[in-house]
Amino acid sequence: MSTTPTSPLSDSGAQGMPAGPAGQGPVWPREQRNGSALAIVALVLGALAFVFSFIPIVNVMAFVLAIAGVVCALISLVRRMGGKAMAIIGLVLAVIAIVTAVVVNVVVAAAVSSASTAVSKSLETYSAKASAKHTIEYKVSTNGAATVHYWAPDGSSQTDVAADWSKDVTSTGFASALLSVTASDYQNKNAALSCEIIIDGHSVAKKTGSGSLASALCSATAG
Repeated sequence: MSTTPTSPLSDSGAQGMPAGPAGQGPVWPREQRNGSALAIVALVLGALAFVFSFIPIVNVMAFVLAIAGVVCALISLVRRMGGKAMAIIGLVLAVIAIVTAVVVNVVVAAAVSSASTAVSKSLETYSAKASAKHTIEYKVSTNGAATVHYWAPDGSSQTDVAADWSKDVTSTGFASALLSVTASDYQNKNAALSCEIIIDGHSVAKKTGSGSLASALCSATAG
């Protein structure tokens, strides 16, 4: 009389777990299966937190996902409910996500603060320049009759001169300083003339001209 060998996997006493129906192997405890599911959840949450952690502002969500992942992973590991490797990976990803999100937010906050400071200083500088007062001095040198055009706060002005000439103008903020001189005697081949603009005591533009059609044009910006 022959006997059928018994598989070790079907021996519930040897394996410490109930045997399943004939030919289907052992039946895993419900608690262990649920533990594996919790480890999977921890892995998914950790992975999502890791991805979101690199995106400024959005990475606020990474903190929530990471904390949830850490909780799920720790419960799975402490209770030894299964899926240990997945729980550990999820836990590591969640911790890295938290650190990364903190670093990214600190860097972004520093950059925003720096940009805000730079903009504030630029606005202060612009405001100061826009309200600053400037003294503009126009100077013309000529050896004969000439026509002078120059800019003034009330508009452009023109005057005829026969010798050296100068004019002081006061300007507030940003303004264009313009001075031109043209020889009036077109027959004078020896005509020689020059123009110069001096702003706040500094010469900023100077030109010369000579001949029967002598002319000179100076321009600058105050502000």
